[in-house]
Amino acid sequence: MTDLTVEVYDTTLRDGAQQEGMNLSVADKMAIAPLLDELGVGVIEGGWPGAVPKDTEFFALAAKELTFRNAQLAAFGMTRKAGTTAAADPQVRALLDSEAPIVTLVAKSDIRHAERALRVAPDENLRMIEETVAFLAGEGRRVILDAEHFFDGYQYDAEYAIRALQAGVAAGADVVCLCDTNGGMLPDDVSEIVRAVGERVDAVLGMHAHNDSGCAVANSMAAVAAGATHVQGCVNGYGERTGNADLVAVVANLELKRGVSALKHDGLAESTRIAHAIAEITNIAPFARQPYVGASAFAHKAGLHASAIRVDPDLYQHLDPSLVGNDMRMLVSEMAGRASIELKGKELGFDLAGQNELLGRVTDRVKHAEAAGYTFDAADASFELLLRSELGETPAFWDVETWRVRVSSVPGDPTDADAEAVVKVRAGSERIVALGEGNGPVNALDHALRDALCGVYPEIEEFELTDFKVRIMEASHGTDAVTRVLITTVHRETGTTWRTVGVGPNVIEASWEALADSLVYGLLKAGVERR
Repeated sequence: MTDLTVEVYDTTLRDGAQQEGMNLSVADKMAIAPLLDELGVGVIEGGWPGAVPKDTEFFALAAKELTFRNAQLAAFGMTRKAGTTAAADPQVRALLDSEAPIVTLVAKSDIRHAERALRVAPDENLRMIEETVAFLAGEGRRVILDAEHFFDGYQYDAEYAIRALQAGVAAGADVVCLCDTNGGMLPDDVSEIVRAVGERVDAVLGMHAHNDSGCAVANSMAAVAAGATHVQGCVNGYGERTGNADLVAVVANLELKRGVSALKHDGLAESTRIAHAIAEITNIAPFARQPYVGASAFAHKAGLHASAIRVDPDLYQHLDPSLVGNDMRMLVSEMAGRASIELKGKELGFDLAGQNELLGRVTDRVKHAEAAGYTFDAADASFELLLRSELGETPAFWDVETWRVRVSSVPGDPTDADAEAVVKVRAGSERIVALGEGNGPVNALDHALRDALCGVYPEIEEFELTDFKVRIMEASHGTDAVTRVLITTVHRETGTTWRTVGVGPNVIEASWEALADSLVYGLLKAGVERR
């Protein structure tokens, strides 16, 4: 497919926004659209003006405030209703009023949907397609025809599905996009049907894939291989049910695996940053195992992998992660060997090459710790503290005498409950006793420890605990089971994030360890010395 150019059409703002739990405001759409343009997509579908008030508002604002370097906006809508003309249909007029240079019309290409969903005669549906496309094209709009349920319709009645496409092409549609709306196709079916359509329809063919069979990306690739030169999808695979084709994965596959020109400029190297930025705006956590841009996409855990990667990273990676703006990560776990520890140390800034005795000690500590319930692949900060302790580089910022927590509540009244913690430490040549109150024992302990130390180490005031996860480890002791706590902390000024892990016989002791390590690590990274 070398020298082939494919148009990339993003539908995150409309189809992707139908994902369960996602509710994009106009401000969200205004923030996401420039990121899609920065990625280099050719078309950004902004929504359905006239049918969705927020989308109407978005197009009005976009016309005034958005200037794209690579993309053009597309407005999405339906063909005219039965019994009226395209010029008289309010929703068709709304597509023109949006001022979008591209209009994408969804049309019924499955005869069953024409008869049962629209409740119109098959020939009337074809006239609705032809007349609406002709009207919009006559008004100077580029028209893309989305043939809804095309693959299912083709398998049921191929002749009618083809006639629906031909009606759009005859009226001036620039692209006819074949939609696997139910998402049930497999790649070999897609290849066969796209090739057959290409022999009968003289137009640019597109592919719109949903992921209900787990094949959306593969189906998009199969369609391009069979002749499609227009591909639709959503960043991060957003969309209703199981989502649409993940547009970043499709583009990366096309450009890096097949030599296809897809993006308008070299935005692929920024795809990890952009995918994660959009995830922040949608308030949907990035999927760690997402191909190409996920945090685990180039993460290596097994010792065997690490030994090979130390010689040549390409031995266990399908491509250089920098091509998509990602990084290789070494995970430290009970599966780690010395090579894993050495590579992880290098990632953290420690040259451990040739220090076999040290590597052996660290490897043994990691394996014993993980057997006890610790996890270092999710807590880099705790691993670095472990490594520093073996190197003798961890200063004792304070010494703990004792700490205790008291919780009280009134039976039958969960609102009348409080927690109190007392921490006694020695720091800065002082003995400090601090009392902390909170809405729970861990919150009270956090307040007490910070109050005890902030007078000596005011830098701690910039450390904010942003996430707290508790897991009861598998054990045969019931309520005596080992508890693991993972804490995420962020530096308010710099935005730096780190994670620490604590393990104990209960949530309070596990939390104490993770909290204390979090403050120690933050001070180390701030360049603070013991006072």
